[in-house]
Amino acid sequence: MRSLKPGTYYIEPGKFYGTPKELWGFRTRASSTPPRALAKQMLITNHDLLGLDINMHDLNFVRPIQSLGAKHLLFQQSYADKRIHRAYVTVHMDNKNRIYLVKNRAVPKEKLPRNTDFDLTKAQAITRAKSALRYLSRKISIADAEPMWFPQGKRLVPAWRIRLTVHKPREEWTIFIHARTGHVLSYYDNLALAPNGRGLVFNPSPVTTLGNHEALLTEKRTYKKVPNDAYHKVTLRDLDHSGYLDGKRVTTRPMKKKRIRRRDHHYDLRSRQAGFEQVMVYYHINEAIRHLEHLGYCGKKAIFEKPIAVNARGTRKDQSWYSPHEKMLTFGTGYIDDAEDGETILHELGHAIQDAICPNFGQSLEAAAIGEGFSDFFAASYFAEHKPRKYKHCVMTWDGLLIGLDEGLDPPCLRHLKNSLTYRDFVHKVDHEHRNGEIWSGTLWMIREDYGRDIADRIIIESHFQLDGFTTFARAARAIIDADRNLYQGRHKTRLTTIFKRRGIKIK
Repeated sequence: MRSLKPGTYYIEPGKFYGTPKELWGFRTRASSTPPRALAKQMLITNHDLLGLDINMHDLNFVRPIQSLGAKHLLFQQSYADKRIHRAYVTVHMDNKNRIYLVKNRAVPKEKLPRNTDFDLTKAQAITRAKSALRYLSRKISIADAEPMWFPQGKRLVPAWRIRLTVHKPREEWTIFIHARTGHVLSYYDNLALAPNGRGLVFNPSPVTTLGNHEALLTEKRTYKKVPNDAYHKVTLRDLDHSGYLDGKRVTTRPMKKKRIRRRDHHYDLRSRQAGFEQVMVYYHINEAIRHLEHLGYCGKKAIFEKPIAVNARGTRKDQSWYSPHEKMLTFGTGYIDDAEDGETILHELGHAIQDAICPNFGQSLEAAAIGEGFSDFFAASYFAEHKPRKYKHCVMTWDGLLIGLDEGLDPPCLRHLKNSLTYRDFVHKVDHEHRNGEIWSGTLWMIREDYGRDIADRIIIESHFQLDGFTTFARAARAIIDADRNLYQGRHKTRLTTIFKRRGIKIK
């Protein structure tokens, strides 16, 4: 392995340490060396450039991730036997072991602190974390507590990472407490803002099946009983023998006593009957994951290792979410039950897909927008062929019907993907991730319109394997270009570049 020569690669500089955050724009020769050894050679050979310890004493190999067109080797940096938060290095190579990207979040040796004391005990840190939320009157459960180093500007400080769950209404917080002063360093809510049988479902919604919403609303905009011709008879595949809606890809176990059970596996229920939402979530999630497997994400490359846990009626609020802590989807029952809309279901599954590929996704404004935009795209792309032409680019025509009517959208729905928004429309404020997400979903929709569902879905999903929790539109665009090169030898690069340019998204 030769060191990279100046002028043969691009650098994205880091903000604090004076070392490159990313090296890209190169491609090494094909190699028969095992990927882990090859990645280590790359890091050792270029340790001066990356600011790494030549002996690799502080970098621990975590795992290899195999996507369709590439391998992604992940290393985690530790210091004094404790992990450094977000200090990872990843080496990305195609299936011929040609390295084309190195992402570097490691802290250089000279920046590591001399004092390694952690004064606060675990119990003290948990008490400080609970006090920070000011929810002492509500039930709080502790998921875990870990001592680790926390980057604070150009230096590391000792910290406790406390993960806890607040109940009724549900929130899941990750809180970092300074392990000497007890001060709160960071906190955020993790919830993303929610044998064959037979059954009846909306596919994806009664609005799209009927071709309009007139038959579903009264003049005062209250909901009518959904007519029988809005339902689809479907086969519920891959069920186990329990009689519950459980299988190898989906489980409704979180429903507990509310779970429906049919020994004959016949779930012919309608929307006003108990259990209809469970049929909806089982059918649509199971079929969507089968679609991922059709794209190639199966066997050792499967995105999900375990069945997705789903609570189809988890809150009375008009809110649904995916929980990274519990790896569970929860749907609300405010207004229209969220789990009655197939696109709401797959939007939340989109967040689960991103978390399975790239844990802790969406921790910056742009990454959060990408999360919402991808989730809208995934739902719209999956169902497009099931809908009339005028609804193809819409999501949540049932769950978001009244909102769409109030906003004058044509046709009414929660959001449209066929839009003219560009990166110049990005609002750099919190709580705008759904609006900003329309920039990204509109971009992805253009890719789908050009290349169809399978190619677009495969390239876009594949790109996630080289993203991180703080990614940007520019890096996500570059990841799509890399995914196309790894999967299709760059066949679509010219058009993809044109699309990103039209949307004002630089590739870097």
